[in-house]
Amino acid sequence: MPAIKRSELRYEYSWKVSEGDNPKLIADDAHHLSRNEGYEMLLYLNSLTGKDGVDLSVKTRLIVEWMLKEHFKSTAPGRQTVTAWVVDNWSRLSPHYPG
Repeated sequence: MPAIKRSELRYEYSWKVSEGDNPKLIADDAHHLSRNEGYEMLLYLNSLTGKDGVDLSVKTRLIVEWMLKEHFKSTAPGRQTVTAWVVDNWSRLSPHYPG
């Protein structure tokens, strides 16, 4: 799987673990996605797969990062809600990715 590395992310993130948060238990630790915490975004982006489990390219993962940072407006989104939003908005937004 072509995973994104921390150094490849295009946005600034906090890498400090919040009180009560455990970056090793992200999936169990939080039902929502904090788009400001680097370890949560990195794990989320790297966990994404395409239709039928197809692996995603690094560029595709970076487009999702851009979509979430620039266009998704929810303040405390559930991970399933985020993924559904990405799928619903992919066709409209991805062609405009500036990278």
